[in-house]
Amino acid sequence: MAIYTPQGLEISLDVPTSFGLMARLYPDIKPDSILKTTESISVMTSSLGFVTGILCFALQLSPSNIAICTLFAMTVGILLTFSGIVWFPFIQLGAMFSHIYGLFLPTIIAVAIGFVLTGWAGVASYMVSRIVASVVSILVSIGFTTQSSIYNGSRISTAERNFFNAYRYHALQLGKLTSLELSRDELKEAYWGQTYQDLLRSHPNLQKRFLADS
Repeated sequence: MAIYTPQGLEISLDVPTSFGLMARLYPDIKPDSILKTTESISVMTSSLGFVTGILCFALQLSPSNIAICTLFAMTVGILLTFSGIVWFPFIQLGAMFSHIYGLFLPTIIAVAIGFVLTGWAGVASYMVSRIVASVVSILVSIGFTTQSSIYNGSRISTAERNFFNAYRYHALQLGKLTSLELSRDELKEAYWGQTYQDLLRSHPNLQKRFLADS
């Protein structure tokens, strides 16, 4: 029981629930946009760490300052992600970053630039701070999931939380309902079917994945 974003991020929600929410905003906001915003939120912490690291390298800061700045930026990302605060500039940054995130290009680029400008000491400081922030993010995610309320029979993990925050972000833009509670009519295919078909027209490869997890 899951849906997937265009880049393969798994969201453990069934089709009626997820598309019932997205149908509220359709056709003003397409489902593709909501799912891409979900991807952007999911990589926001990493993208902030990457940009901050590159800036630190460019300024040729000391290794300790590189570590502090990178860790601080990623901590801000963690706080924003788990508090549900979504800011447009960070969404745009995440959108650009998400296209290269799965290819390890950010790490390769950061290591190359960092080595040229600050040497291995600067690169090591950057990488250690990213690892520390990633561990903190995982622990916070586990904690939030464990303490989360039950939604449709299961606890809400980070992926589902990011999807809900993406939905709320776009709903607020349109002045639409931000509640996650769906009526019986909203759960019917007659309500969300057109929204579902719109996504499949843009990303036909997703249909098999949806059916496999239905």
